[in-house]
Amino acid sequence: MAAHRPHRRIAPSALPAFVLAALALLVPVGSAAAAEPAAGQTRYLQLDPHWTDEPYQWQLDDGTVLSRGVSDAQARAVVAAHPGQERYALETVVMRYPVRIAAACWKRPQAEFERCIEWGKAGPSRARAQAEAESERELEQALQRRRERAAWTGLDAQAVTQRLRRTLAAQGPWEKTPPAQRTPTEFDCAKAGVAPPLPDAGQRHFQAALEAGPRTPAGEAELVAAARAGHWRAAAALAKLALYDDDWESAQSIAAWLLERDVPAGYNALARSLGAANAYEHGSAAPAEREQSARLRWRAAQAGDPGAQMDLADELSESEPDAAERLRACARSRFPDIDR
Repeated sequence: MAAHRPHRRIAPSALPAFVLAALALLVPVGSAAAAEPAAGQTRYLQLDPHWTDEPYQWQLDDGTVLSRGVSDAQARAVVAAHPGQERYALETVVMRYPVRIAAACWKRPQAEFERCIEWGKAGPSRARAQAEAESERELEQALQRRRERAAWTGLDAQAVTQRLRRTLAAQGPWEKTPPAQRTPTEFDCAKAGVAPPLPDAGQRHFQAALEAGPRTPAGEAELVAAARAGHWRAAAALAKLALYDDDWESAQSIAAWLLERDVPAGYNALARSLGAANAYEHGSAAPAEREQSARLRWRAAQAGDPGAQMDLADELSESEPDAAERLRACARSRFPDIDR
């Protein structure tokens, strides 16, 4: 059997959750399941020496489970004949080994028994195959969500690039204005701008996204529906969500959409996406790049973006706790659900 087994044991922590669940099903219910049949009747299949204490199932070729067990200290799996059957399979957590055992083989001593059986082509276990299929399905769903995440903006790559370049070019003149000269520690909610009103058309979808959880597939679908209706908070949430998936292209498309509509959240979405893109491409953002993102975020916070205010509060929570609390209080006073 050694030729059919992998040469490396897979640690349980490295297995998908679906396979780990299958592992629990393979373990015998009680000690009787691991007991050997009476002398003279016991037949084993020999596994590679390192495959000791390995859960397995002894099955018919169609998957019917005849017995469950755990390989012993000599890496042997106990098997037994089923009347009228010659085709069987030994299935572990990750592999399945089909075998053909003629009736005459069972009458031979153990040493001759193993030479008598015919091994088929080994393949993944049913649990492993199902886990891989589930993983493929989840990957395709994730890719589909990624495709839909910013498609609603209607902006192509060229339009996004042009909009973001104009924004960054205009940042220099803004740096000379009085608001830019203030520091986040001087934040005053009374002097901050007010974010644009939210359209009623998207509010129902946005609230549904909060209830479902924005990072769930259902929640993300609700955010997309809200953003299509012009809901800028949903758009900003999608831009942030995209960065969890290293999808800064979508984040920048949404930032461009927000900036086209003069929504302050666009500056914070751009700040986040630039920081994520630089960190991904270079390992970490350079000081100048971090400063650029910080200035964009500060601009958004002063213009009334609650997301930027909360981000800044997180950055200042240890060094300037009073300023951090003022920023959070300002965001919560205008958008009480900001923490959800």
